[in-house]
Amino acid sequence: MKIYQLDKMVLGVRNNPTTFLNGITANTIDKPKNTFLDVHGKIIATFDQLKVSEGLVFVIIESQFHELLMGHLDRYIRLSKADVRKENFIVYYDLERQYGLDKEEYLIPQGGGQLVLTKNKIQNTVSVEEFTLFRLQHHVPVQGVDYRNEMLLNVDEHEFISYTKGCFLGQEPISKVHNRSKPTWKLAVRFEDECSAEEKARMTSKIKDPQTGKVMGFVFVSNR
Repeated sequence: MKIYQLDKMVLGVRNNPTTFLNGITANTIDKPKNTFLDVHGKIIATFDQLKVSEGLVFVIIESQFHELLMGHLDRYIRLSKADVRKENFIVYYDLERQYGLDKEEYLIPQGGGQLVLTKNKIQNTVSVEEFTLFRLQHHVPVQGVDYRNEMLLNVDEHEFISYTKGCFLGQEPISKVHNRSKPTWKLAVRFEDECSAEEKARMTSKIKDPQTGKVMGFVFVSNR
């Protein structure tokens, strides 16, 4: 089994969580991925999500963005009386979807592999280099590594957003770009020899592809 521990945090959202999240996130609650945006359509935090019940939704974020996110959510929490608190889970990436689910554990499907939410410690069987290569091969960028607070559509145009769900925070600039033009930049996986000097300097998650011997990584490229 190929498994890797992530630096992610699980937040439990209670007290009518679906209504609370629907107005301030860009995607619907039934999807595996979502995002909190500011009024300009820029990313506060991208996250994985799981609706456990009508009264509980799990939001899984990169740990380093917890303080920023809670500051962003503070007034919405006070207005809605929602309850958002840290849960006692460790988050792993199961690269081959072979993990056997136990009691009080949860799985969230990914484009390649799946997330495992558990309270049990599991030994890593994948190195940092192996996981980085996997992320590049399956286009799994990480907030805080490959992007931070970019305009959402520059990072992803589909997985983190619904164009039919109705109003949400940041919808207006997102809708204008989506309906009238296209994002200026897009986050892509490229080999270094395909990039300009400027793009090479901006490249993240760089690693040598064992099949080609070339260095590859994530980079924002022009979408004109």
